[in-house]
Amino acid sequence: MKQISIAMLERQVKTRIAKLGQCEPFIMGSLVESKRKCGNKKCVCANGGPLHSAWIITKHGIGNKTRSIYVPVAILPEVRKWADEYKKVKELLQEIDGLGEQIIAATKERRKALKAAETEE
Repeated sequence: MKQISIAMLERQVKTRIAKLGQCEPFIMGSLVESKRKCGNKKCVCANGGPLHSAWIITKHGIGNKTRSIYVPVAILPEVRKWADEYKKVKELLQEIDGLGEQIIAATKERRKALKAAETEE
């Protein structure tokens, strides 16, 4: 397997960081449609009809406690774009993290090789 140089890995990290700077506004969470009864006994939903829809953003906060934020229908398209943009940001962060792991591994290998070369002398 061909080893990539540490300098090349660092350039790839910088490229992805630059892409992060070009990202649009985002919201960390998942956009979810929730369907339920409204509570009005005369409503169609209470008599076996279609349930009412509400859109929410679910977020994991401090201590992994889930929070839900109601999204008004008027801004749903914009919030959907934010949620989609978060997926892109998350992917970039995962790529940067993976490259960081590769840099650590390559640095360890380089130091190991240098140490072995020193002991041979």
